[in-house]
Amino acid sequence: MKMIIRVGSRDSKLALIQTDAVIEELRKYNADWIFEKVSIKTRGDRFLDSALSEEGGKGLFVKEIEDALLFGNIDMAVHSMKDMPYEIPEGLCIAAVTKREDARDAFISANGERFADLKRGARIGTSSLRRAVQLKNIRPDIEIMPLRGNVPTRIKKMRELNLSGIVLAAAGLKRLGMEGEVCEYFSPDIMVPAVGQGALAVEMREQDERMHFIKCLEEPDTASAVRAERAFMKALGGSCKIPMGAYAQIEGDMLNLIGMIEMGGRVKKGCVCGKIFEAEEIGAKLAKELGEL
Repeated sequence: MKMIIRVGSRDSKLALIQTDAVIEELRKYNADWIFEKVSIKTRGDRFLDSALSEEGGKGLFVKEIEDALLFGNIDMAVHSMKDMPYEIPEGLCIAAVTKREDARDAFISANGERFADLKRGARIGTSSLRRAVQLKNIRPDIEIMPLRGNVPTRIKKMRELNLSGIVLAAAGLKRLGMEGEVCEYFSPDIMVPAVGQGALAVEMREQDERMHFIKCLEEPDTASAVRAERAFMKALGGSCKIPMGAYAQIEGDMLNLIGMIEMGGRVKKGCVCGKIFEAEEIGAKLAKELGEL
């Protein structure tokens, strides 16, 4: 029986590419579903002249989409996991977490220089407090310049504002086919990624009977890693106003979580290892350890 599934997405080229990828995977499992993309402009996409922390924080890129889900205007939503607050509205749930793309942050240089080779006082563009505090921790001499917009817009602004470089998520660049712009990648232990960076979240209404079909998208290792990272974020009350990052790697049945948080002008980093089934406990434990340092 043919069924139309309305899939909500942010109204950006990258978000639509990510949504198309999810739809293509779902078509492999259910040929009877007809997918209809619904582009939704979020508050975060409308207010590009101010910092995210000033506009309300992490939920700015998902609230309007979640409202559409709750009101029944769409049947499922595809989000960048790093945009998801740890609090999910009542009645909604994360139905699946997809296989992670490259979780690292990437440096795009205006003149092809590596980050360490930039001249003193170099100006670097980023909209992320997490990136800003870690960049300054590596190079206290640089100047951070606020920079928002989609990927092509940020690259254009880099040149227009005569910046030395910008830092973006490697996953987005690769999905856009713009990997050639990257000068270097930051190791996750040097620049701890955002919680969930590189993974996609499929969100649905809790009572939707079609949810068991969506589970085919779930990649177990990525889902476990993201659970640990989000537990870390939850324990620290994470938002765009608190510079933090977390990245979990899995080897066999073990999960290793790196975390960072900036408190009182000091960047704190740590690591906790444990069994995969202890993902949430590992995240909470690391948050507690960093909070006590």
